[in-house]
Amino acid sequence: MGARKTGGWSTRAAAVYVVVVVALLVVPFAAMPFAPSDPDAELQELAAWPSLTENGRVNVNFLSEAGDWFDDHFAFRQQLITANARVRAGLFGTSPTDQVVVGTHGWLYYGGTMADYQRTRPLSDRAVANAAANLALLQRYVEAGGATFLLAVAPNKNSLYDENMPYYELAGSGPTNWDRLEAALQERGVHAVDLFSTLREAGGVQYMKTDTHWNTEGARLAYDAVMDAAGIEHDDYRNAAVTWDDGFIGDVEAMLYPLGRTPEPVEAYEVAQRFAYENGATSVEDADIATASTAERKSGSLVMYRDSFGNALLPFFATAFREARFSKLVPYDAAIVPASKADLVVVERAERHLDFFATTPPIMPAPLCEGVAADRSVETATTMDFARDGPYVAVRGVIDGAYASDDMRVCVGVAGDDGEETWYEAFRQSVKSDDKADVATDDGYVARIDARVLQSETRVSVAVVNDGAACVLASKQWKEQ
Repeated sequence: MGARKTGGWSTRAAAVYVVVVVALLVVPFAAMPFAPSDPDAELQELAAWPSLTENGRVNVNFLSEAGDWFDDHFAFRQQLITANARVRAGLFGTSPTDQVVVGTHGWLYYGGTMADYQRTRPLSDRAVANAAANLALLQRYVEAGGATFLLAVAPNKNSLYDENMPYYELAGSGPTNWDRLEAALQERGVHAVDLFSTLREAGGVQYMKTDTHWNTEGARLAYDAVMDAAGIEHDDYRNAAVTWDDGFIGDVEAMLYPLGRTPEPVEAYEVAQRFAYENGATSVEDADIATASTAERKSGSLVMYRDSFGNALLPFFATAFREARFSKLVPYDAAIVPASKADLVVVERAERHLDFFATTPPIMPAPLCEGVAADRSVETATTMDFARDGPYVAVRGVIDGAYASDDMRVCVGVAGDDGEETWYEAFRQSVKSDDKADVATDDGYVARIDARVLQSETRVSVAVVNDGAACVLASKQWKEQ
C-alpha cells in the first residue's frame, strides 16, 4: 500500500511539474497581447514578422525569421532582461552583454572600447600610415581654401578614468593606436589638438559615469582647447552659471537596462545656448546641422565633421561662430568647406574609431601630384576600377603588395590629347572585407577625378612614388558609359 501511495504522489508531482513547465513555456507567448515589448526602450531595431512568400516564392527562412521575431517580442522580455542585468551587475559586478563593462562605484564602460584599452586589436603600421596620409591630404585641401584645419580625437572613457574598471579587465601595455597615429601626424605636419592631456590635466571627472561620452564640463574644456589651438578669441565659460538636467539617461545604462533606468544629472551652460538651427534640424542628434549664432558680435564660419561626442560640443561652437555646419555624414563631404566659406574646419572623432581615417577617405577632388615623372613601368597585380561618383570618376583599386610601402604616395595619371599625363594624388585605403570589421588589405587607393577631365576614351595609370621616383604599376582605358 505504501509503495502505491508513494507512486501516486510521484505521478502527481510529475504531472504538476509538466504543467508548470508547459505554463512557463506558454506564458511568454500567450501574454504577448497584454505585455508587448516597448520599441522605444530598445537600442536596436526589433525583428519584423516575416512574410510567407518572398519575391513570389515560398520564404524558406520563415520559421527561423519567426523565431527571431519571437526572441524580440515575447512577453516580459524587457523585464526579464533588466532583472538578469540587475542581479549580475549588483551581486557579481558582471554584465550579461559584451556591449557593457560593469565597473565599480556605479561606473559603466562601453564594451566597444575594450580593444583599445587592452591593446588587442592594434592598427597595422600600414593602416596608421594610411590614416595619417589621408588626414594630411584633407588638411592640404582645407588650407588651400584659406581655412585652418584641426583634428580633435575624443579619448575613450577608460583611457582617462580606468580606476573604476573591474579588476578582471586588465589594461594592455605598449603604445595605443592614438599614440602611434599622433606620432605619424606630427611627422606629416597635421595639426591635432591633444585632448588627452587637456582632460587629464584639468583634474576632476569630465565624463559621465553611465554614458560613453564626456559631460558638459569635459566638452567645454575640449571647446577651449580647440579654439585656443586655432588662435580664436572666445567666451570664457569657467565661471558661468549652469543649470542641471536630472532626466539624462546614459547610453551605456540604456544598453544594460531596457527598463528601470537611473538618470544621471548633467549640467548645461545657458549662456552657451545662443544659436538657432537653420536647415530644419531640431536637435544635436541630427546628422546634418546648420546653425547661426544669436549672440552679439559673432563672426566667422565653422565646419565640423563629428560623431556623437560632438553633441555636447555643438552649443559652444554654434554660439561662437556666426555660421556653422556640423556633419555626422560619412564619408566626409569636403565640398561643404568651400560652400560654407569656412574659416575653421574641425574633424572630431572618438578614439575607438581611429581606423575610420584609413578605411573611409573623404569625398573631394584628388589634388595634383607635384613633380611626378614616371620613369619606368612594370607589370604587376595592381588593380584599377572606375565608377561615376557625382561630379567625379572614382578610380580605385589595390596596389600590388610587392610595391607598397608605408611612406609611398599613390598617384593616378590621366593622359591628355598630347599623351602627356597629369598626375593626381590618391587617398590610401585600408579596405574592409565585404563591409565587415576585418580589413582585407591595407594597400587600397581611391582618387576622385573631375569627370570633365576625362575624355570619352582616356588612358589612366596608377603609379607609386617613392623618393621622387614614380613607377607605373597599371594602366587602363576609361570609357564613358
